Amino acid sequence: MDIYSKRLPTIKQLQYFIAVCEERSFRGAAEKLNISQPPLSIQIKDLEEKLKVTLFLRNPHSVVLTKEGEEFKSKATYILNELCLITRLIKAQDLEKIRLGMTKTLSFDFIPYFKLFLSDFSEETEIYKHNYTSKELLQELQKGNIDFAFVSDYQLRDINENSLLVYKEPMILVLPASHRCSKLERVDLNDVTDLPLFWFKQYQNPVFYEQCERVFKTLTSPIVRRAELADNLSMLLDVSLGKGMMLLPQSMTQAKVDGVIYKKLIKNQDSKLRIDIFLIWRKNLTRNLTADAIINYFKKPK
Repeated sequence: MDIYSKRLPTIKQLQYFIAVCEERSFRGAAEKLNISQPPLSIQIKDLEEKLKVTLFLRNPHSVVLTKEGEEFKSKATYILNELCLITRLIKAQDLEKIRLGMTKTLSFDFIPYFKLFLSDFSEETEIYKHNYTSKELLQELQKGNIDFAFVSDYQLRDINENSLLVYKEPMILVLPASHRCSKLERVDLNDVTDLPLFWFKQYQNPVFYEQCERVFKTLTSPIVRRAELADNLSMLLDVSLGKGMMLLPQSMTQAKVDGVIYKKLIKNQDSKLRIDIFLIWRKNLTRNLTADAIINYFKKPK
């Protein structure tokens, strides 16, 4: 007989057996296990058949362990205690929560894919509550202050073996509701070059900046850039007054402002203007069960 034999007792049978030993009755054991008596009796009978011994001498009032039953009780108790110990040790590896950073570039709560992940791993992870850029999160990883981070494509040269591309966030065009393109389902950037574009500085995200520049250079007329204001709400108010337009990550387009309308880009531009989001982790990260589960979660096909 080997470890794969179907003739081996189950954990449930060992637990039922010990309960009967402790209570000295099938009725008491059933109450302790919160089950009815017939399933308990069936499992004990099957256990005795597997072992080919009689474990209990039964009478109307109580049960008494046989000599074989006494020997088996000692071994079954040892096996169950060892299993409990192993389980506690494995769980102890994951007692400390995984520290997770998330770039402020996106609003992850409004992306179903990440919302589901955060719900599934709510007990195992702790969100690093700082309003950090991707560059700052990389620095926090290097310092060991966080274990994982979701970052946009900010110079990921040195972490290829410790990163996964997990998501591509579409960019949404923000227009004045009064603009002639506001009635279209999808808008071509060529048709909105009459408006200045609120735009970020190149150093803030060089990779995405260059990605956008390649698209802008294909337009028939140049887009006039306007420096971003202190916050999105101020820019949205200016857009509502016809003073400009914006390109925002889709998850950041939740604010409802009178006079502002959100539009998808035409498919050719939409496919090229997406923010790559990477899951990255520390090179010296301890790979416990939770860490492996997080990495494997994002390796699964979406």
